[in-house]
Amino acid sequence: MTGGPAVPAPPRIPGLFSAPYRACTLAVGATFVLIAFAGLALSTAMPVAVQDLDGLPLYALAFGGFLATSVVGTALAGGWADRRGPAPALYAGLACFAVGSVLAGVAGSILPFLAGRLVQGLGAGAVTVALYVVVGHGYPTELRPRMFSLVTACWIVPSMLGPAVAGHIAQTYSWRWVFHGLALLTLVSLAVLARPLAALPGAGGGTDGGTDSGTEAEANAKANAEAKEQPAGAARVLPAVSVALGAGLLQYAGGAGSSLLRVPAALAGLCLIALGLRRLLPPGTLTARRGIPSLVLLRGLSAAAYFTVESYLPLMLVNERRWSPTAAALSLTGAALTWALASWLQGRPTLRWSRERLVFTGALIHLAGAAVTLSGVLTALPAATAGAGLVVSAFGMGLLLPGVGILTLEHSERGRQGVNSAALQLADSLCSVLLIGLCGALFSLAHTRAGQDAFAFSAVFLTAVCVTAVACPLARRIGLPRTKETLHAPL
Repeated sequence: MTGGPAVPAPPRIPGLFSAPYRACTLAVGATFVLIAFAGLALSTAMPVAVQDLDGLPLYALAFGGFLATSVVGTALAGGWADRRGPAPALYAGLACFAVGSVLAGVAGSILPFLAGRLVQGLGAGAVTVALYVVVGHGYPTELRPRMFSLVTACWIVPSMLGPAVAGHIAQTYSWRWVFHGLALLTLVSLAVLARPLAALPGAGGGTDGGTDSGTEAEANAKANAEAKEQPAGAARVLPAVSVALGAGLLQYAGGAGSSLLRVPAALAGLCLIALGLRRLLPPGTLTARRGIPSLVLLRGLSAAAYFTVESYLPLMLVNERRWSPTAAALSLTGAALTWALASWLQGRPTLRWSRERLVFTGALIHLAGAAVTLSGVLTALPAATAGAGLVVSAFGMGLLLPGVGILTLEHSERGRQGVNSAALQLADSLCSVLLIGLCGALFSLAHTRAGQDAFAFSAVFLTAVCVTAVACPLARRIGLPRTKETLHAPL
């Protein structure tokens, strides 16, 4: 009995920890663990440090300044990584973060401490963008979803252990050792990354994906050609500084500054952001042009809505429902776990959904979760409803954000991966600043007293729901135009 011709088995895709990729995977994963631990540990040590240095009135500036300089680092590192490869930008970012940590750790007063935080922010912004470019240069298209899953997993252990470890060190020894320890870990990351980065290809032209054809390829080429008209190198400094100053003013306007200065500060901040933003984002971002511009805008709106809810949910549970801080934090832990689970699922090679469909599904789940959180403000429903909504939203974000990053790398020419990755980070930071600032103003206007602020929290969460509702249609515009034969194909 004879059978038909043998069907060759599909080629086996090497894993992240196979010989060609093991060193790079371990180095990049370790660096993301460092970033996650740094953010969580510093949030724990900062109150102790600022109080010890008698700088409590400048507490907001210690965070806002870090964010402002990270915007500059993000913008500069993107173009640098495209021109010279990711290694120089990554080395410089880690070096800045280490130096800033040392400066903050040895500070004898609040002003040198703030200077250290500014240098830290500059380095942190550069490191994140450079790592995105490492993923774009160092891994084939088939492995990028799994790599983004690993990146998400790298946040889980730090999210559980980071605050406790940093709190123990600050209480038992000194908050200064938290900063010194991070500087030491950063130097270790520099050493670990040296060999994998040396093996990466440098900056170069041409797309990395190589799978586009017909109308899609023409649209991709046109979009990248238009993007190249943006400023590069030193020409990005002024727009980045303008946006950073604008973000700092918005942070001030949403904080506890003088009420007479809040409105002028907010207006000045918006003007400065408007002046610099169009020079840093891909053309067509603000009009939601199909492809990379819509990807950037989707990333910004989705992240802003999620982190706004995440910021106000513990306060609502503690003040309105009389939960303990520990119990309120359980919703954040649950959200971190479902985010990681969704990110792991989207990276499975057995999942046959298109990347666009996964992103759209994630946007819908994110919207549903935000709506559930809003309903949890009502006293007729159990308080756990609000926390469950955040857990659902986090699952949607775990599908959405990795997909946005993967599609951005695939649609970008090799020489534009850094700039477009920087645009994602900028949109994330700035949309979050804008939305959290707006919600802070709404909360202040509606606030009465603790335990009687259901309307104020409803205004905040309803605003986040509206933003996620706007993001859902954007998720249908993230693909490039297709040929006539594929226009009516299902996702």
